[in-house]
Amino acid sequence: MAPEVDRERLARQLCLVALTAAVGVVFIRVARELHGRQAEFGMLAASWLLAGLLLVTLLGQHAKRRSFARRSTLLGGQILLTYAPLLVFDEIWLSMLGLLAGVVLVALPRPNGLVGAALVTATGPLVVFALPADNHTALEVGARTVVVGLVVYGIVRLSSVAAQAHALRGQSARLAVHRERTRIARDLHDLLGSALSAITVRSEAAARGTSDPVASRGEFLQIAELARRTLDEVRGMVRDEVSLTLSHELEAARTALDAATVRILISREGPNLPPDVENCLGAVLREGVANVLRHSQARTCSIAVRCADGTAELSVENDGAGPHDVLCGGGGLANLTIRVAAMGGSLRASGQGSDSFRLLAVLPVRSAQPKPSVRPVVAPAPAPAPAPAPGVPPTSTVFPAVS
Repeated sequence: MAPEVDRERLARQLCLVALTAAVGVVFIRVARELHGRQAEFGMLAASWLLAGLLLVTLLGQHAKRRSFARRSTLLGGQILLTYAPLLVFDEIWLSMLGLLAGVVLVALPRPNGLVGAALVTATGPLVVFALPADNHTALEVGARTVVVGLVVYGIVRLSSVAAQAHALRGQSARLAVHRERTRIARDLHDLLGSALSAITVRSEAAARGTSDPVASRGEFLQIAELARRTLDEVRGMVRDEVSLTLSHELEAARTALDAATVRILISREGPNLPPDVENCLGAVLREGVANVLRHSQARTCSIAVRCADGTAELSVENDGAGPHDVLCGGGGLANLTIRVAAMGGSLRASGQGSDSFRLLAVLPVRSAQPKPSVRPVVAPAPAPAPAPAPGVPPTSTVFPAVS
């Protein structure tokens, strides 16, 4: 694989080559006029030397990123090498004014650059009027200065724009990598963290379970299924293909909280929600249930989903929350706030009473399909669950009946 080309350096090198060609074209005209006047060899040699020095000062300003003081010094040297030789070469040396006009236009900020370039362009005709030369030469010198100046300005600006575009592409690539890393980290916390919390709770409940091998086997099979589903979500997370549904997440929340001997009340009212809304609310529900399992001594938990008047609401409320849980949100809630805000919604976490905590997510809904309302009812007694640890109250589960 070929090494990556430093495009900024390549653009600067092409700029120097183009400027060298421009100086060469201008000086060829000067040398031809000197030869036409049968100038002495010493004068020809001096013109070559001065042209070389002028080229050095011109290229030195754009060869690399220099400080303002050094660039100003090199610009002053170019000004000196442009005007001082007029005392020897007369109007022949005025061809060099275009190089200076282009550099001034680049070096000085607007409008100072425009004013400076205009002054440099005007000095050509003024010098011609001051010399015993044809007045038509003044118009030719002015036009030549403008054309050469614009060529030099275009060469330098094109190189600068190419370097800036390359830098912006690199910055955009770094930002894209940062955004992708942030997304994966957020998904890992919001999706994988809550799933691992559920696996932990159910594993501990199974370890405290009865001696019934059939019940224990069923519990561990459910834990294995949860682990496989979590693995599939991790694989989809890398491809940004994780899709959550409220019905599945509500059932998972009921199972996890039931295993933790938390009395649960679930209600859902309103029409079906769009997939993007369900995906966002599913992530909120996962984090809310994980917080109940990890950060509280909850005895009851109430989950309510409501959709009406173009707004979807998800509420997770539990008791047994300490002062720290009520006042501090943590990184998970910060991630959820970003998710919900990206869809134009809001997320609020607040204490409800002395030891209660409530998480409320509100999202706008653009389209929905009718769905029969589901009201919470007390379920029949569930199958015998593993015996709770000493001091833990027995579980009482409440979930919606499916019509």
